[in-house]
Amino acid sequence: MSGPLKISQYPPATSAQDTDEMVANQNGTTRKITVGQVRAPLAPAVHTHTEADLIGTIAPARLAQAGASTGQVLKWNGTAWAPATDTVGGGGSTDWSALTGIPAAIDAIDALTPAADRIAYYTGASAAALAPLTGFARSLLDDADAAAARSTLGAAAAAHGHVIADITNLQTALDGKAATTHTHAAADVTDFAAAARAETEAMVVAGTNLAIAYGGAGATRTATIAAVGGAASYAALTANRQATAADNGRVVECDESNRTLTLPPGLGKGFACVVRRTAAGNATVAKGGGVTFAPVDADVSTAALWDEIAVECIADTGSAATFLVRLVPA
Repeated sequence: MSGPLKISQYPPATSAQDTDEMVANQNGTTRKITVGQVRAPLAPAVHTHTEADLIGTIAPARLAQAGASTGQVLKWNGTAWAPATDTVGGGGSTDWSALTGIPAAIDAIDALTPAADRIAYYTGASAAALAPLTGFARSLLDDADAAAARSTLGAAAAAHGHVIADITNLQTALDGKAATTHTHAAADVTDFAAAARAETEAMVVAGTNLAIAYGGAGATRTATIAAVGGAASYAALTANRQATAADNGRVVECDESNRTLTLPPGLGKGFACVVRRTAAGNATVAKGGGVTFAPVDADVSTAALWDEIAVECIADTGSAATFLVRLVPA
């Protein structure tokens, strides 16, 4: 068959050239246009895009693993983004070691080792320690007021009264010694006057050299005390010793040997006794530290059988004393 070939009978070109022409219809007008003109506004078949060219949201499922493993996230390491451990974790907490800028006061508490019955407290602006917090202390901490705290402690109310039967050691208290774990004025004891009088009368008991006679009643009650003679009115000086309050009002008799009775301060103004030689030994009355004698400031001694030395304290401050000491020859 001969003659011109139809376009469809030509073999297809391997690729369109920019100079190839094609017929295009634009708004009803037919015109020729080259392949190059069609390609000009189109992107190449193989091309790339920058991040700025991306529009919209990228679904997480379309993101590549980028070398990350389970629990890791992408972190900037100072040079590039790289997979790293997620310290926040799946539970919404952060490891203490990952925190920065922790105040020193908080870090001081973290440095302590907790233990049973201990409480943390600050010892300085950035230092802390543990102190005991016993079960008993906790039982006080939950008390709402002073009354509840007293109940826990088993203590009496701040204001309360007592009858004499509540005081178990009144005699000791009257001697000037501590009575109980808390003190009371006399006005706080409703029957103090009568009870004190009864206790005092019970303590002062007549003996071989003491006679007591009571008279009257109530606030006008009186007591007459008289010293009487007896064996208790004498004391033996059988060794050198210091005078004591027990020698007051007595006759101190020296034995066969020479003996010395030393007078100390603190016996009190009004202390008096008589030192007597009753055998071969002479008796001497000597000054203790802080003591002055009158009318002669010197030790006094007996010289003959039945000589006596009269002693009377005329001044005493507790640390210094003056005694009137006189020899009375037989």
